[in-house]
Amino acid sequence: MKKTILAILVGSVITLSGCNTSDSTETLPPTDVSNFVDVLDRVGNPDRMKDRDAQSNLSYNAFTDLGAWHGHLLPSDDSAIGSAGGIMIVDQEYSSYIANENFDKLAVIDADSGQEINFSSADVNAFSTPDALHQVIENDEFKIVLTTRFGTNRTSLIETQITNNTGQFRNLNLVWTGEFLKDFETIGDNVAATSVYKALNPVDGGISLTFNKTASWKGLKTEDGAQFSITRSIDNATTAVNDYSYRSEGEITIAANGNATFYNAYSYVHNPTEALQEASNVNTLLQQRSSVMSASKDRWNEYLAHGLTNQSATKAESNVAVKAMMTLNGNWRSPAGVVQHGTVTPSVTAPWFSGNNTWPWDTWKHTYAMAHFNPDVAMDNIRTVFQFQVKNDDPIRPQDAGYLLDVINYSLPQDRIDSGYYDGKYDIPSAAQNAPSMNWNERNTKPSLAAWAVMEIYHSLNNEFDRANDAQAWIDEMYPKLVAYHDWWLSNRDHNTNGVPEYGAAVDPSHNTNDGHMYIKVWTELGDDLKALVGAGNVKQIDENGASKQYQVIGVDSYNKVLDNYEELAITGYSNGSQTATSWESGMDDAARFGFIYDLAKTNSRDYITTVPEATEYDQLGRYAQQHYGFNNDITGSAENWVYTDTSEQNMMKLRDARKDWQVRFGENHDSGTQLVGFSMLQESVDQASYMYSDNKYLSEMAGLVSDGVEGKERGQEFVEHAEFIKDYINTCMFDDATSFYYDIRLVDKDGNSFLDSSGNPVAGVDLKQVSTPYQGKTVYCAGVVLKERGQAPDGWSPLFNGAATQAHADQVMDVMLDVNKFDSSTEYQGQGVSLGTASRDNPAYGADIYWRGRVWLDQFYFGLQALEKYGRHNDAVRIADDLFQNGAGFGSDGSIRENYNPETGAVQGASNFSWSAAHTYMMYRNFYGK
Repeated sequence: MKKTILAILVGSVITLSGCNTSDSTETLPPTDVSNFVDVLDRVGNPDRMKDRDAQSNLSYNAFTDLGAWHGHLLPSDDSAIGSAGGIMIVDQEYSSYIANENFDKLAVIDADSGQEINFSSADVNAFSTPDALHQVIENDEFKIVLTTRFGTNRTSLIETQITNNTGQFRNLNLVWTGEFLKDFETIGDNVAATSVYKALNPVDGGISLTFNKTASWKGLKTEDGAQFSITRSIDNATTAVNDYSYRSEGEITIAANGNATFYNAYSYVHNPTEALQEASNVNTLLQQRSSVMSASKDRWNEYLAHGLTNQSATKAESNVAVKAMMTLNGNWRSPAGVVQHGTVTPSVTAPWFSGNNTWPWDTWKHTYAMAHFNPDVAMDNIRTVFQFQVKNDDPIRPQDAGYLLDVINYSLPQDRIDSGYYDGKYDIPSAAQNAPSMNWNERNTKPSLAAWAVMEIYHSLNNEFDRANDAQAWIDEMYPKLVAYHDWWLSNRDHNTNGVPEYGAAVDPSHNTNDGHMYIKVWTELGDDLKALVGAGNVKQIDENGASKQYQVIGVDSYNKVLDNYEELAITGYSNGSQTATSWESGMDDAARFGFIYDLAKTNSRDYITTVPEATEYDQLGRYAQQHYGFNNDITGSAENWVYTDTSEQNMMKLRDARKDWQVRFGENHDSGTQLVGFSMLQESVDQASYMYSDNKYLSEMAGLVSDGVEGKERGQEFVEHAEFIKDYINTCMFDDATSFYYDIRLVDKDGNSFLDSSGNPVAGVDLKQVSTPYQGKTVYCAGVVLKERGQAPDGWSPLFNGAATQAHADQVMDVMLDVNKFDSSTEYQGQGVSLGTASRDNPAYGADIYWRGRVWLDQFYFGLQALEKYGRHNDAVRIADDLFQNGAGFGSDGSIRENYNPETGAVQGASNFSWSAAHTYMMYRNFYGK
């Protein structure tokens, strides 16, 4: 692609496409969109619907805006310039490409001679700004400028201006051609053409591609009659279709040295009802096209004017801040399906994070950042989470009043549809029209930083947008909902009722039977022994997917017996849905503190492990047992069939003792009667306690600010006292002097015995500290002992981030954070490492590429920076932030912002265009870059 004219074109083209009538030589403000060219790579040429990268993301970063459900790419090849670019659609829960870079490619023909204008030697360019995509073609005869912006939350608009550089009147025929991708996952599969698409039809001078009802775990979910369409402003345009390709034609005339401008509208809608509504919107859009294009640019300039306030940041750092803002706005989806508000999803390009899939944990972080440049979408994102906050008349889980569901999206799940509860509340499609939700999840919630996010929006509306009335209305609206969520934690996740909630699992068929008993799954050849141990009535052989000897083991007591006899039962596989839900509830899906560590069974599930050294390295539990219990972890065998060389009872009991350090116990939680309301993992998590401390602090502040008459306003002092208690509890019970770090505490010993009696006092022989600050007038002891065995992780600096740590404890924690052998990887791996990973490098379960046991996640990274900042290590925080900027692959350039990064190499991992990473990147810009 010819880049030589870029500097000349950027200013002139952006001024032209924005319909800016001011003098083009006027100095633009530093926050004008034209100052931020190609800060995120928008180029790509998809060749199938699921054109994916190595991490299963869509390969290219399409431009989408205004909450729309489709996007455009810039062409990668000069020959494709002049097109609408590759097209991405966002369906109910996923995203896919439907066209390559040649889609809707414009050809210009001299009507008098019938000859196509030759642009093969023209100067061409394509580039992006935050608000638009730009393409330019120019030869001696004509200059063509195409600008892509979004006009509604379903429609993009491409403005095409053709300038006649000749001194002659010209009659021109315009021809647009395009073809939809026919392949789905692999080249030649033809699945899109045979199963996904329903029909391609001409509509006046445009087209309409309709979709079948789909619901595929391969990444597609559409209603019958979902539609992608093109509408053209040229009245005389006509279209002919052939299978899934088309040709549209139109005519224009251009005076000598004059120009002509026309528009094409591209819409993606979810169903025929939306199609009718959007057809009317498109007509209005095309009538007001010039002002719509200007408004889009003005809107983005407003984002940048509010968002780019760090005068100390370098241009490169400001570029990354803009990339973060683009990422967050690109993941914004407008209301659709049962979701009544706008929302921001984790990633428009990742396989499970697109559509309008909305998580609370992600939302708190998105909105904390967007409060500073797009507060209205931030508020709507939070409203979406609370739209399905459980009420006491809920048809599925009335016992969970106040609860926030983990994932909600476009369609209700089948049980909620069948309940009839939503009839008349939402327009629920028939089963023939649409499938129920695929990724909706109610089995857990997420940590509560909700009040933290709500108050950030409140202060931003007041202080940065001069919207005091909106700020007041906002906290008046949210405060009672936040209080209900706060109360839920204490009623349904506080197993010992000491005011310090645990993480756990809701009552849900994913991990409990219909009559409310928790179950696990185990694989063993000793089925008779298993039945003898727990009782035949508590065992059900299930043999899913043809596997041999797989059993469902029912009941908490049965589960505990399995843990106590794990080696004796020769268990080769194990799955605990409650443990999974608990880790999800924490937001740290496979963190070490929740008992996740690779063992020999896991090693045997990996066919790529083919050598003894590889197997020994992968078997983390075996290595841990060798180091701490003298277990002989020598291995023999071959891929998927590794065994220990010493299987004597004496040796295997050492492994059993080691495994107990990593086993997790559960307790049932009941209401004041006998109603089961959920399950708690029997450990109190230091990060959850820290978030509860913050929650109380923010709620106490909010109670003093909300209007008279708002429910719960009188509870401010209660929240103050609860915060004081939790802070004391964290520093008394959760800090370990020997290792200078905060940890979760286990509520039971390794055999499942409680450290406290039924009155809340330590059992005989157990020495536990008493917390100085009472809870609800009662003296409270520490509920257990610190859980050091599972190593150190970012939860240990959560008390610092939340302001709950004492300075003395914080000083010790920060020394650990800055230890080059633990968390300060950018110092240890100069020029490539990224610090503050999700497990210390000496953690027994650490792996640089393990999801939550090594990789660097930017939420915990940013929490770490704030921890250092709040407690006096500002320079270290700035240095670590800069190391990420320099060492994170693609971070400081035009690469997408990723879900996580390798702590030793800086390599990108996980989802591309990841919202919470973008949110914390933006907050790093505000608080650390150049500081």
